[in-house]
Amino acid sequence: MKLLLSWVCEHLEGARAADVIAERLTAAGLNVETREKAGDDELWDVDVTTNRPDAMNHRGLAREAATAGCGTLEALAPVVPEGPAGVAELGKVTVVDSAGCPRYCARVIRGVTIGPSPAWLAERLERCGIRPINNVVDATNYVLLDLGQPLHAFDLDLLAGREIVVRRAAAGERFTTLDGVERVLVAADLVIADRDRAVALAGVMGGANSEISGRTRDVLLESACFEPLSIRRTARRLGLSTEASFRFERGADPAMARTAADVAAALIRQLAGGEIAAGVLDSAPVLAAPRTISLSLARLSAFAGCPIPRERALAILAALELEPRGDGDEIACTVPTFRIDLELAEDVYEEVLRHFGYDNIPSLLPASTAAPGRRLGSWPLTERAREAITAAGLAETCSYAFVAESAEAATAASPLADRGATLRLSNPLSARLAVMRRSVLAGLLEAAAGNLRRGAERVALAEVGRVYFADGAAAREEERLAVALAGRTGAWDDSRETDFLDLKGVVETVLGHLGVAGATWTPGHDAVLEPGFAARVTVAGRVVAVAGRLAGAVADSFEVPAPLWVAEIDLSCAAREVVPSFRPLPRFPAVVADLTVRHKVALPYERLDAAVRGAAPEWLEEVVPVVRYRGEGVGADEVKTTLRLVYRHGERSLTQDEVNAAHFALMDALTRDLGVSFT
Repeated sequence: MKLLLSWVCEHLEGARAADVIAERLTAAGLNVETREKAGDDELWDVDVTTNRPDAMNHRGLAREAATAGCGTLEALAPVVPEGPAGVAELGKVTVVDSAGCPRYCARVIRGVTIGPSPAWLAERLERCGIRPINNVVDATNYVLLDLGQPLHAFDLDLLAGREIVVRRAAAGERFTTLDGVERVLVAADLVIADRDRAVALAGVMGGANSEISGRTRDVLLESACFEPLSIRRTARRLGLSTEASFRFERGADPAMARTAADVAAALIRQLAGGEIAAGVLDSAPVLAAPRTISLSLARLSAFAGCPIPRERALAILAALELEPRGDGDEIACTVPTFRIDLELAEDVYEEVLRHFGYDNIPSLLPASTAAPGRRLGSWPLTERAREAITAAGLAETCSYAFVAESAEAATAASPLADRGATLRLSNPLSARLAVMRRSVLAGLLEAAAGNLRRGAERVALAEVGRVYFADGAAAREEERLAVALAGRTGAWDDSRETDFLDLKGVVETVLGHLGVAGATWTPGHDAVLEPGFAARVTVAGRVVAVAGRLAGAVADSFEVPAPLWVAEIDLSCAAREVVPSFRPLPRFPAVVADLTVRHKVALPYERLDAAVRGAAPEWLEEVVPVVRYRGEGVGADEVKTTLRLVYRHGERSLTQDEVNAAHFALMDALTRDLGVSFT
């Protein structure tokens, strides 16, 4: 924005040097970008942000300079010499749309003589980028640059009925603006009209049918306040950007409308002669009470991060015309109507800090007094579950909790899903997202099937998420973990197809990570799993997981192209997280012995493992399954299971004779208790 230094200083008593003013304005956020010599004056280009229309004029910048300590702002008290005739006898103003025009002020000046403006005024306008036209129009532009209030002068004799009507345009109404272009208006456009037709686009541009010319003798001077959004829409639609619209779009000061009308009328009389009619046509002579913002000086200092002296803060607020009052910590400020940007106490804090000086605020990080945050609700459990699937070598997926009704029904045939009714959405996005899932398997199966259909040789996926049940009129949520395995596993040169034991190993790894002890595996008969390849995992008599091969019918419904091994775990079975304890490294060597047991296929491994541990000496450290063999030399209903037994004594080395004796005693006990053989 172009501003003249001498013009700014006219509003200041005791103005400081130009360098000081420029430096302090820039420090206060009104950056003086360039300074050009203009004769014995300086032309400044000042960067004013769009939320500060109050500073887009010479007096507004002078107010900021005064607050920055560059002088004292002169009072604005225009003297208007009025004639005997009353303005109400000479014209009339009717505001039909008060929302679009909160205030409309008009003065009448009779008997003017139109001519060129004096050199001093024309020169100031030209330096600020406005072309001089004639003394009356130039006076309105001068007041615009001086006070920030756009004005417009009408030839009173060209107004039908000598009347002003502020209204919305009729759809399709045609109007020719001062630039000679005919405009087609819409119903949203606000216009200034006389009794018969539009004579100006409100806040944008006047009309050719009422412009000031050499024949003008009587002038009606408009000084109004318009709703910013309405002006912006009209200006953008018509591609018109004027000095007036630039300011009205950002917000005009309703209080300044009357003052600017007085200043401009007095200036027109000085430049063009004539007589000012007594009084003002004012659509809103009584304005609403200004807003009040309360602030705390203690919070101001806390906001800044350093002490702000009370006297300094009050002086800044008073210089900005915020009228601070209050004796204690709480200060009340009256927001002047020209400061449309001030709404919160924090806005006022910023005003104080701008002029206090950001350089005076130390660049320090605030001290942190808060303790580290902690996870609440189910977050600790689900994070442990995610750590468990990572430990098991699985990739995590994330799917929608909304599923298709068919997918929900296909995966709900298990004891974990049969714990309540289905929750249906009253306004689903689509049929594929119509109900809330009761099993996490639904989304996981789609992910696994998609990977397999696209040629993945191995799938190892898991998901941690919530399932939902209808519990009467309420809803209940539970945390779940689901696993899906398919394809080949093992080393690249010795791979094999994934089987049930791979799935069982993953589930046991997850349960172990969650601290679940005493889990029992038993054959299952759940419809979601293939008969003969299904298991239930129970803890203390409660089913906490199901595992097995996905049933063929379910696999077909999800278009799974290969055998898929799945499991779902109820995370409510997880034990409280236990801090790991240190176990000393063994001091004595272990003795390892393999034992191959021939037994019936129907004998669960769990029972075999328990029998071995029960019959072995206390220094049996570990039992590890090595291989299960079915084939030549083994009956159809039999299997050979090879176990690796690790013996270690905590206080001495074992002898081979001790190990052999224990080993043979163990074999005798297994033969007697389980009816197994070792051939």
